[in-house]
Amino acid sequence: MIEGHAIHRLVFPCRRIFGGWIKAMTGEHVAVQPTHWRIWPR
Repeated sequence: MIEGHAIHRLVFPCRRIFGGWIKAMTGEHVAVQPTHWRIWPR
């Protein structure tokens, strides 16, 4: 994810929905713009 001029790694899995991204476990909306994706282990 890019925040300002820095790149950060999220510590939780997210899911893309219409209009943005949510935390996969809670459904909470997160304001992120991901730059890379990976599959999270279960």
